[in-house]
Amino acid sequence: MKWPGWLFYAAVHFQPENPQWRHFHALNKYVARVQSFLQRGNPDNDILLYYPIIDRYSEPGNTLLQHFDGMEKNFVNTDFEHVSHDMIERGYSFDFFSDRQLQQFVFQNNKLITGGNQYKAIMLPGNKLISDASFSKIMNLVKQGAKLLVYKELPKDVPGYGQLDMRRKSLKDLLSRLTYQTEGAIAKANWGKGVVCVSEDIEALMSYAKARSENSEDKSVYILRRKNEHGHLYFTNNRSDQKIEEWIKLSDAASSIALFDPTNGKKGLADVRKANDGGVEVLVQLEPHASLIIQSYNNKKQGTRYPYIHTAGDAVDLKGNWKIEFLEGGPELPSSATLITPSLWTELKDEKVNNFSGVAKYTIEFDRPAAAKNYLLDLGEVHETAEVLLNGKKMATLIGPSYTTTIAASDFKQKNKLEIIVANLMANRISYMDKNNIPWKIFYNTNMPARKPENAKNGIFNASHWSPLPSGLSGSVTLTPLK
Repeated sequence: MKWPGWLFYAAVHFQPENPQWRHFHALNKYVARVQSFLQRGNPDNDILLYYPIIDRYSEPGNTLLQHFDGMEKNFVNTDFEHVSHDMIERGYSFDFFSDRQLQQFVFQNNKLITGGNQYKAIMLPGNKLISDASFSKIMNLVKQGAKLLVYKELPKDVPGYGQLDMRRKSLKDLLSRLTYQTEGAIAKANWGKGVVCVSEDIEALMSYAKARSENSEDKSVYILRRKNEHGHLYFTNNRSDQKIEEWIKLSDAASSIALFDPTNGKKGLADVRKANDGGVEVLVQLEPHASLIIQSYNNKKQGTRYPYIHTAGDAVDLKGNWKIEFLEGGPELPSSATLITPSLWTELKDEKVNNFSGVAKYTIEFDRPAAAKNYLLDLGEVHETAEVLLNGKKMATLIGPSYTTTIAASDFKQKNKLEIIVANLMANRISYMDKNNIPWKIFYNTNMPARKPENAKNGIFNASHWSPLPSGLSGSVTLTPLK
């Protein structure tokens, strides 16, 4: 089949014609490792947050079908959006629930139970509407002892027009029977064995419910907590462009804690210390946008320590003659070249490089580095993915956003050959084809819609105006000795 083959118009499509196919296995391994943890055990969230879909349905407009799939801006600038985002930023985890799911909730042993999971409170996120049946169910749970947290105010009306007067009366009768007393930032109304708490202070509501917070000092670190047969599992993700090294406090008292890096498979027992309040803190190191699995154990564990990165000296540039040769891709293979420093192949003088999508190999030879137990190889800026070989041995496949790997001293020889095989995107070749009116949009029942207006021509996608995207290595490649 002619390049680029059959492509799905609505998303990234990985197939053998895509230069990224060569390194796609690294992304699959990352996903498989993460899911091997997250698919075990159960959710461990404290709050059940009402999903106010009927508020959205009640808004007039010309939208015929709403997907509520995260792609559409269904709740922009609403209290629901604010509550959800604020709770996440503060480290409070929750599960959404619908009116239908609500009918299956039960209150037992001082816990709200649904789907086999336990929760501490229900929260209404400032929604304007709620059905009388849903509010009646919630108040029955409160009467048994449940906590109802309300942001700003309770709903004041019911949705729809069927039997409207009767349903409005049912809701208003319940609302009118609540008598509030002020307690700090919260207005409280007792109802049976439970309580309704109303406040604009989300932190005060969470505190009253005794909800647990998994919150890093660095707000760019996201933490998701689950529970399993060993203890608790924490998926952590650095959502910033900066490296992070810090102590993260966990909400459970663990006898041992282990770390697992889903990017490269590194694992081991973590460095831990007692927190000021008696809890446990664990040391984490996260590259920009990197993830880390933290597993706490109820029992004491023995084993190897997690291989943290601690430098033993300054980074050293790998200097010399860098050779670049093009291995596969098209529309034509550019000529090989020798570089003083590794640089983008789109900066070479060969006119073929701007149109090229494929794979190129950067090679350099160098002497054994100064003595250390391990070394950190940093490829610097890469466009887009890379495979690293040292003396013919594969070290790693790096898909970003940071491109580093640890290499043992035993892998180095007196004379060494480093090969970095880089794959770029399909974009430059696609642009070349559109500039030269070469057909590639081969579909039976759809054309290629342009998501951005500037990429549209005659009603379909067209990349003929694109400038070449950066491709290859850019800047220094360094080795840093490690302790």
